[in-house]
Amino acid sequence: MLIRILMKPMIVICLLLSMALPVLGQDIAAFSGTKTPATATVPNITAEPLSRGPGLTVSGGPTFSSGNWTSDKKLDSRDYIQWSVAADPGYIINITELQINFDRDPDGFSHFFTGNGPAKIRIRTSLDDFKSDIYAHDKVSNSGQSPTIETALRSAPGDTITFRLYGFAANIGMLGPLGTLDIEGGLGTVLGLENTGIRLAGNVIYDGLQYSNGTWIPHAPTARTRDENVIIYNGIYTETNQVQVKNLKVNPGAGIVIEKSGAITVNGNLFTANNVTLKSGSDEFSSLIVTGEVAGAVTYERQMKTKTMLSGSGNELLISAPVTGETYDVFRTANPNIVSNETNSRFLFGPFDKANAAFAYYSKKDKAPFEAATGYQAASTNNGHFTFKGTVNTNAIKKEISHSGPALAEWNLIGNPYPSYLKVSDFLTANAEQFALTSSGIYSYNGDASLGWKVYNLAYLTLHPQTKLAPGQGFMVASKDGGGTISFTPKMRSLGKLNTFSVGQPSIDDKVGYLRLNMSSGIHNYNTEFYFNQHSTKGLDPGYDASIYGGKAPVFSIFSHLLEDTTGLDMAVQSLAYNDLANDTDIPLGLNATKGQHITVSMAEALLPEETEVYLEDQLEETFTLLNLDDYRFIADANLSGTGRFFLHLVNSTLSYGGNGLSEHQLYTTNGAHMLHIKGNITSDTLVSVYDTQGRLMHSRQLDGQDKNKTLDLSILSNGMYIVKLRSGSMEKIKKIVVY
Repeated sequence: MLIRILMKPMIVICLLLSMALPVLGQDIAAFSGTKTPATATVPNITAEPLSRGPGLTVSGGPTFSSGNWTSDKKLDSRDYIQWSVAADPGYIINITELQINFDRDPDGFSHFFTGNGPAKIRIRTSLDDFKSDIYAHDKVSNSGQSPTIETALRSAPGDTITFRLYGFAANIGMLGPLGTLDIEGGLGTVLGLENTGIRLAGNVIYDGLQYSNGTWIPHAPTARTRDENVIIYNGIYTETNQVQVKNLKVNPGAGIVIEKSGAITVNGNLFTANNVTLKSGSDEFSSLIVTGEVAGAVTYERQMKTKTMLSGSGNELLISAPVTGETYDVFRTANPNIVSNETNSRFLFGPFDKANAAFAYYSKKDKAPFEAATGYQAASTNNGHFTFKGTVNTNAIKKEISHSGPALAEWNLIGNPYPSYLKVSDFLTANAEQFALTSSGIYSYNGDASLGWKVYNLAYLTLHPQTKLAPGQGFMVASKDGGGTISFTPKMRSLGKLNTFSVGQPSIDDKVGYLRLNMSSGIHNYNTEFYFNQHSTKGLDPGYDASIYGGKAPVFSIFSHLLEDTTGLDMAVQSLAYNDLANDTDIPLGLNATKGQHITVSMAEALLPEETEVYLEDQLEETFTLLNLDDYRFIADANLSGTGRFFLHLVNSTLSYGGNGLSEHQLYTTNGAHMLHIKGNITSDTLVSVYDTQGRLMHSRQLDGQDKNKTLDLSILSNGMYIVKLRSGSMEKIKKIVVY
């Protein structure tokens, strides 16, 4: 073995050259020229240390020494020394200067035995797939070389620039092609790295929008900046609108607050620095949608309602964790406004316990983690919020539901797993086969016990196709026999506001209708709903009809039974064909109430054709009430339960023939007066006739054309339904009336 005893002095020409050349940028990366490579960089970039191509071997010594270079006069693509720098997402690297301290070994007479390293070198980069030279040297001497190379290299945002120093034309010594080329440490200490052998100078800039000290450069993000990167350099950025960005980064010490009206969609990756906060209100919730990866935690402040007693009723909400991974004990410490008992040992917060068919109450010993898509019943002591801190779910979530337990076997409490709204239409479409046929849909509870459950199903979507569930919204679903698996997917995520249930005014040509009946007594309220569309029948229509939560109506309630193929199931929602509004339709109603209660039944909300009249029949009292005009009020003289006494009659009151000349006339009766009112211009040849439902003429009278408003005494008729025909010349108007 040959021992090198002849050491050369380090010649660092770069020190002289640097005095004569302009400084084109600050140092941004340094690479050590030592046997064990190391790197140093400025923030927002990283570096890969020196490595060798497959054609080279490791040589001895304290420097980064490589041997076995080709002796050919032509470059060998396997013989190179490599290093690289990579920009963080959204950043661009500009390299204006490259300085390198290399040496072709050995000196003196040793080269007769070991040979010399490459006499020619080329430096190339990955920016053009290593095709062109940024530096070439064809007479590399045995003494140290440290050229300073001016460059104009620029990376793509978040991309990498890789350098390769190729060498060839090495001299072969007596011991074979062992001539070496060293990367040495003659550049000194750069960026805190000692024995630097390669230095890169230039700058690192952000490619996109930058927020610094309350100011945006060049401008603030908007809904149209979906392809621009954003960095919160310092300060707290507050967003109140809906914006889109590409990658979003929060620097340490900086932060983001998304107000309840705001929403941010990140079409790339999000770096939170654990300081992104989302806010909400009673009916407005901020959203965060990320299509890529999320690094760091996010905080969601979920608005709650007031509740003061653990054993009280009302104001409980069904919620879910908008961000997950936090444990209940940590959550409880951060939220002292959870309703609890006097000793703070039991809290009104917990999942649905299938084994006991009841909502669970967590204790101060519970440390269960918040899992994605799990629902909880919860209540707060004030009109504030609960703060959740954890991981943003960006992928598909699977949630198992079961059909088991001593009671309420099909019911499962789940929730929206994303910190954004959830499109109900997408959720129902994806999970329709997982639900019980009689209770297919979302059962939501808004904290007001007097209003009960709200059902979001396919019938609801005929009127409200854009309905969304809020972030942190929990809800009940009924599982099919044998259990199922509920799917939440990123496609379901949405921005926007809650769809408040207020019937709009779509054209009747849309062939959709709606009716909500309300039953009230003092502070007690209960509703039942009817939809009319082109997808439903008088029998069970899975996805459109929905039974009452639990299958049995509570002690104070109003409900209906199916018109056909009924099994006695109490329905919260009944959906019928739109054409049923053009014909007489009789629906069995059920009322549950306690003896002595003062009951009012009213038509709370309706979207029906103008000619549709809604009558409530009380067979015990032998009364018909036109709910379009009046509420039905009575005192329960006994406990009320089930169906059989009350019926809802939907009557198409007007059919016209022979032209439109009588379309402006109004025919109506008044409660209890047994009088028919005819309103409109009357001609002397106008005849009014009253028939029973078998078509028998019961009463007829010629009207006086001098009077615009006429009445017809119907006291000779028994209570019931009749048909009135108004005829003038060739024109007729026919209307069904109820005498009571």
